[in-house]
Amino acid sequence: MVYGLPDLLNKKILSRGVILMRRHLMKFLAVLSVAFFAFSGVATAAEVVLYSSNPSELLDLVTKGFEAKTGIKASVVRLGTGEAMKRIAAEKDRPLCDVFWSGDVSVLENAKENFQSYKSPEAKALPAGYVEKENRWTASNTHVMIIMYNKSLVKESEKPKTWKDLFDPKWKGKVVMANPEKSGSAYAQAYGIYKLYGWDGIKKVIDNAKILDSSSLIYKGVAAGEYPLGITVEYAAYRYIAGGDKNVGMIYPADGAFMAPEAAGIVKNCPHPEEAKKLLDYLLSKKVVDDIFDKFSRRPARLDAVDTEGLPSLKKIVLLKSFDPMEANRLEKEILGKWKELVLSK
Repeated sequence: MVYGLPDLLNKKILSRGVILMRRHLMKFLAVLSVAFFAFSGVATAAEVVLYSSNPSELLDLVTKGFEAKTGIKASVVRLGTGEAMKRIAAEKDRPLCDVFWSGDVSVLENAKENFQSYKSPEAKALPAGYVEKENRWTASNTHVMIIMYNKSLVKESEKPKTWKDLFDPKWKGKVVMANPEKSGSAYAQAYGIYKLYGWDGIKKVIDNAKILDSSSLIYKGVAAGEYPLGITVEYAAYRYIAGGDKNVGMIYPADGAFMAPEAAGIVKNCPHPEEAKKLLDYLLSKKVVDDIFDKFSRRPARLDAVDTEGLPSLKKIVLLKSFDPMEANRLEKEILGKWKELVLSK
């Protein structure tokens, strides 16, 4: 086919236009692609997943505060500590969780292979032994084990003053505690009594106490007047006092209250490692733990934590200094085995 000059010029112009359009289209697609991946990166970076056994109200407090401070959204899966450990282990090849907060340190110690090392700058405010030696878990708060009593059932002049007083036959059937085979806090209580009074002390508690399946049944039962005395956690009993219940009282045993720390950790190979570090730092920070103590009566593990109205300073509580969470972990099978044997022979 033969083209005239005008036709050739038109064809060249058209070809050049097509080429320019293609170039602009490629540039547009390139920019769109970069924007897409950049947006995806921001979405991923702005998320962290938390597994926790803490109350919903407490979780709302910390996650909203964390998001307001950092812009990172914290998605929460609430489940029991034991269930969380099983789930984290099952997900180890493709972790879905970034941070676990919080459970008895012995539980995290037993599962530490599923947590990664991270030394938070906030850890310098913690007591010795409150950080795992390879920084796989870090204590966030601590529970003080006390005796709770119902004032309508126990006269002030007759209330027990020590753990040993609970061995008195007059309290037989009037003391309740949770089953240490099912409750981490109850195991801490059993270990503390063992440290103070050996197997004889364990036997005498079992002889006198009613053993219930859940730790919540202890403080609820004492508050409701079902039981005169209960071995429980300070914050659980204090909630009734703070709420205006005049029948509830707390006893810090003179032979030494037990202080059992709880910890948090970052899951190994978690999907959002940098966000996880920021969340753990936030959970351990002084402002946050002080706020939790003030609103939920959960004592911080930090040595520089402020006191809160209504609860005594740790400096004023006689604590069992030989209470060792790591030893408690090592002796768990032995103590629970003996416990079961004594219960069955009762």
